[in-house]
Order: sequence, then structure tokens, then C-alpha cells
Amino acid sequence: MLLLKNLVIYSPSNIGINDLLICGSSIEGISKNITLEGIEHEILHFDPKKHFAVPGFIDGHVHLIGGGGEGGFNTRTREGIPEEFLRCGTTAMVGLLGTDGITRDHVSLLAKARAFQKKGIGVWVLSGSYRYPVKTITGDHMKDIVLIPEVIGVGELAVSDHRGSAISGKELQRLAMDTRVAGMISGKKAVVICHMGGALEGMKPLFEATEDGSLPVAHLIPTHVSRNERLLEEGIRWVKEKEGFIDLTASEKTPEILENLKAELGNLDDVSVSSDGLGSLPVFDEKGDLIDVRTSPVDGLLKTFKGLLDRGFSIEEALKPVCTTPARALGLDRFGYGKISKGAPASLIVFNAETLEIEHVIAAGKVVELKNERK
Repeated sequence: MLLLKNLVIYSPSNIGINDLLICGSSIEGISKNITLEGIEHEILHFDPKKHFAVPGFIDGHVHLIGGGGEGGFNTRTREGIPEEFLRCGTTAMVGLLGTDGITRDHVSLLAKARAFQKKGIGVWVLSGSYRYPVKTITGDHMKDIVLIPEVIGVGELAVSDHRGSAISGKELQRLAMDTRVAGMISGKKAVVICHMGGALEGMKPLFEATEDGSLPVAHLIPTHVSRNERLLEEGIRWVKEKEGFIDLTASEKTPEILENLKAELGNLDDVSVSSDGLGSLPVFDEKGDLIDVRTSPVDGLLKTFKGLLDRGFSIEEALKPVCTTPARALGLDRFGYGKISKGAPASLIVFNAETLEIEHVIAAGKVVELKNERK
């Protein structure tokens, strides 16, 4: 057992100064004064004027086993390690494949996810990759979702991108409707994550896939929506007209973009941010030839959260794109993620309120050793 004393807790709403009791990997209780007499336990004491706790960040777009390869085998990006995410406060994530669904496969991705789970991180994965029809583990993406606990959907499926398969609106609709049914059978939300490329068609296939009203919009989530102004405008339409979710890829400009989106939309309830961590950041010339490639960092959610606080956002509002919204958008709230409450996974971050530095990360009840490599 682990007892956290006198800690300001955002659950994600501010519930004030409380004690928090962790038993095993779950939160056992939250109360003003918890005492455990005659029971062996550890205690961490906090100064409520100096510390606050928030739910662990949720990264909905991570290339756990690396990505890239657009410029040949030597441009493949590396695999990830759990500690680099935990030090950034990321305690839950979704792993996926991108351009390369040939030399990288879903069995390796699933094995990597289970390795991360051993470190206390909540990890789920997606069937498919950029290409359509989608590649799977069982031979059917619906079976993957129904029979494999970690599989919660399909993606990242390339739409309007020169590395994709030119999927049409009708094909996307059929894929998403099958995905939804598999989610109904398995008790998952089940989503299709759409990688939005730079082609002029933009989000047209997503609008076409939902125009007859038979597909609930929440099962299609466009990502990389902040790639350019045109896509961002379409993303705003997607939220306003369709009441759908959009996902941004974290960058230095993300806090400013989110500030503008809040002004445009009124809130950030339907906007999430993901890192694209360990994926490739290719740069192509006008002919489509690769001229540069870099690896996406994994600390984008932490930087976004701090950036929003620096811009005057409340802690509750700053949590939405990096925790609360991705929990709802991906259906991970069904597993208790995105909140600090009794019975939820004991996955949270303790910040120093003065410096905004992470002082403790707890993942599934385990206190993470931050060492000197704190982000």
C-alpha cells in the first residue's frame, strides 16, 4: 500500500486537498484524512501549497516499435523504452504502425505493448497501418478487436496522402462501421485513426463517410490535423458540424494553436494532442522525393501541458487535450484512465506548482524512478 498525504488533486476537476490511498495497481480511496494503523504501507508527504496531482497523460499516437523507412532501411526509427515515456508523465498510450506495415508487424507491436504493460503503463494497439485493405493479426480486423484485449481499433490509416491507398469515402465508411460493430461485441469504443496527409482532397473522405448518418462520427478520428491551415479549418468544421474529435500532433506551435481553437470552439472538449512519438518526420521535395528525416520526440504532451499553463490556461483546461479528451475519444475512460478516482488505475503525476517540474510519476501503483533524466 502507498499513501499520499496532503495533496491537491485534480481528478481532473479540482477536488481540493486530500489523502490518496493506493492498493496494488488501483486507487483504493480518496479522503481528507486517511490513517492506516497496524497495516504495513509507504507514505509520501506533500505540501499542498507546493504540489498538485493530475491523472497521467494519455498519448493516442505512438510508434512503439519505431516507424519511418521512407528513405530506405537506414531511415527506420528506433523502438521505444517505457522509462522515456514515464519520465514525461505519459502513463497510457496507443501504439500503431505507419508507412511500413511490411518490415514491421502487429505481432511485434503487440509484444512491445505487453512489455510496456509490465512497467505499469496502460497500452493498447491498433490493427492496420497506412495501407488499405488493412493488415491484421488474425486475418480480420474485427476479430483482432473482439479477440485481442489490447486492440481497440484500426490505424493509422493514411487519407489524402501519397503513401496511402487512396481510400474512398465509402470504403472508409464500411471499414469504420465494421470497426464499430467489433467494438460493440467486445465492449470497446473501437475507432479508426485517420492519418491526414497534405493532398488537396483533405478530409473529404471523412465527410463523405458520415454524410448519410449511418456511421456515428466519433468512430473516425483524424490526426495530424494541424499539418497546415487548410486541414485545420476542415478540422474545425469536423468539430462544429459533425461534433467529432480531432487530434493534433504536438509541436512548439501547439499551445498557440490550442489557444486559437479554444477561442474558435469555446472549449477544448473535442481536441486531443498526441506525440507521434518515435515516428519519422520526413521532409519531401516538390517531386515527392525524401530530402530529410527525423524522429518524433516523446515529450510533446508534457510540453503542451506546460505551454498551456504558461498561456494562462487553468490546470483543468490544460489537461483536456493531453488526458481527458483522448480518454473519451479513444474509449480509454472505460478502463478508468483520464481520472483520479476510487477504483481507477493508480496512474498519476505530481507536479511542483512553483516550477511546473514533475516530482513524482506513479504508474499502476508503481513509483517511477525519475533519476536525473527528468524532462
